[in-house]
Amino acid sequence: MTDYHRHPDLADDFIWQRRSQYEQPDTALTLHNVVVVQMLDRIDGGWVARLHLEDGIEAPLILRQCTDFNSGRHGAERWVLRHEAELRANVARKVAWMRREVAQGKRL
Repeated sequence: MTDYHRHPDLADDFIWQRRSQYEQPDTALTLHNVVVVQMLDRIDGGWVARLHLEDGIEAPLILRQCTDFNSGRHGAERWVLRHEAELRANVARKVAWMRREVAQGKRL
């Protein structure tokens, strides 16, 4: 397995954290607690990176096979750097909607 070193250009508000309380490695790269990339373990022991650029049922499912967990994390960080402006805009929209609709107790 390759060694993992956080990409030096990745902003501090992008944080690797667990997707659930039971996961051991930090498998979700988040921005303001919104997942932008998640590492998924395959049944054969390998890893896949799922990239969240768009939302909704019509959004394409973007998956990338990873050589190993750490190289997948490194590749995910490079992808985030390439799409940072769009990811930040999407997350800002989501956070604003959550504050406006969910935090106010409105029903859908």
